[in-house]
Amino acid sequence: MRARLLGIAVLAACGGAYPAPRPPAPQQRGIEGAALPYTVLDAKTGHQIETSAFWDKLARERAVCVGEEHKNPHHHWVELEVVRHLAKSWPHFALGLEMFQRPFQGVLDDFASKKIDEATLRSRSGWEDRWGFDFGFYGPTIAVAVDAHAALLALNAAKEITHKVAMKGLEALTPEERAQLPAEIVLTDKKHRAWFDALMEDMGGGDAHSPHGAPPPDDKTGSGSGSGSGSIPEMPHEMPTADHIYAVQVIWDETMADGAAKWLAANKDGHVVILAGSGHCHDSGIVGRLKRRGITDVVSVRSVIDDGQGGVAEELAKPITDFLVVLDLPEDVKKQMAEHKDDKDDKATE
Repeated sequence: MRARLLGIAVLAACGGAYPAPRPPAPQQRGIEGAALPYTVLDAKTGHQIETSAFWDKLARERAVCVGEEHKNPHHHWVELEVVRHLAKSWPHFALGLEMFQRPFQGVLDDFASKKIDEATLRSRSGWEDRWGFDFGFYGPTIAVAVDAHAALLALNAAKEITHKVAMKGLEALTPEERAQLPAEIVLTDKKHRAWFDALMEDMGGGDAHSPHGAPPPDDKTGSGSGSGSGSIPEMPHEMPTADHIYAVQVIWDETMADGAAKWLAANKDGHVVILAGSGHCHDSGIVGRLKRRGITDVVSVRSVIDDGQGGVAEELAKPITDFLVVLDLPEDVKKQMAEHKDDKDDKATE
């Protein structure tokens, strides 16, 4: 049970509950149908900024990390918007993807050069087993990058490595396995560890989405909740320590930062957009680890739905990203959510 709870807590770093959107019109299904009006806030000050200034700022950066809740279609629409805008400003860029693991870089290269189709990409990269979320959330954004002749980067660590570390620790890796990870893996970042420990405490064993790999065995569509994933297995007879689980979180961040930094070092005029869970795209996650590798022109973006229930205020109270894209729900949906919350509160007091 402890293994399950630890897995749930760290996996929640990327996932999270979100309000169900109204069904889009039939002709607009997919992430295009998840478009919402939005404003942009400077997360550190709370000031609203002009969207034109926001896009200009992103275009001046070498790296932009866009956080997502993996099952939230509105967040995926924001990612699509970011890549569309930056593809117009950046003649030479890469799209870095948490969703693909390092051993499958060659598969992504073949897809980027249009040697293989989408079905082959998914099959050869083990999409269903290693990620498991609806490819439709990502396909349109990847297509924009490919059409702009961008490189595609498989940024994540192989699940075979993270499984082993979760159960036995970094010291259990063979020299060959350790060589698959970045040389520099910093486990002593106090700010990041405090963020992680707070997450563990807040979760308290509660339910969370499965953001780092395939969903649990009974939910192969990626539409349910649970602790199973391609990266943290549920092993009831073994008891991973909090330190081992933390090491996995750091491996994810370091590996993604390392892959992006190496591409930027090899492409001096290049830029990169990184798509990853919100638990990775923040100050002490990928962003800080990129800066430590010499990529100082980097910013993070997080989407948040203004549900009328204090979600935006929570992000501004403890900011860990540079910008918030605040998505505005229609008033009737906000009203429904408020009524639903009132009903839950009433039942809780009965």
